[in-house]
Amino acid sequence: MNELSGKSAVVLGGTSSIGLEVAKLFSGLGINVTAVGRHKPAESFKNINFLLNDFLKDGIDSINKEPLSKLLENVDIVCVCYGPFVKKSLHEVSVQEWEELSLMDYALPGAVCSKVLNSMQKRKWGRIILFGGTRTDSIRNYKTTAAYSGLKTGLGVLVKSIASEYREYGITCNAVLPGFTRNAPDKDVIISTGAVAECVVRLIENPIYNGVLLNIDKGWAP
Repeated sequence: MNELSGKSAVVLGGTSSIGLEVAKLFSGLGINVTAVGRHKPAESFKNINFLLNDFLKDGIDSINKEPLSKLLENVDIVCVCYGPFVKKSLHEVSVQEWEELSLMDYALPGAVCSKVLNSMQKRKWGRIILFGGTRTDSIRNYKTTAAYSGLKTGLGVLVKSIASEYREYGITCNAVLPGFTRNAPDKDVIISTGAVAECVVRLIENPIYNGVLLNIDKGWAP
């Protein structure tokens, strides 16, 4: 038995790609997982419940509605893998895209953090994992992803703030910043979704990791 066995987890964006790999690894550790996403996988998995939710359609206020609200109010581990990506020069980004990116890539993970912290404080234990973008661990320039990457860079403020303010309650908050899992400019920089998920597990297993912005990109930088 490990410390994580019997804990509960919610993985937003957990029905496909990296999120599903995270949910599967959590399940293998004996964690009771709810994977939230737009499409339920055809295959069933042990210890994973799937909850359909489309944040672009239903809005971020859906985290305050049942059944997702109750899950988040009592969860031990939360992982936010969800967030739309836009690759465009700044002059090409529409007002609607700015609104969607801001809500989904920054406001949603921020609101989720606010929602789960109360109960985590009471239990004096919690693990929060957010997903940034490639090399968004510091302020830098981007030619075609500035809108998306700027918001993902802002998540670092949330991670560092939660890590500092809530560590006395046994809560850790970290972020993984994955590189290309597909459509990479060079094949040798592709990262498997499974490898990213394994890094997520490492960050929740050991409380020494707190406030980490972990680049997982084989050294590639935009």
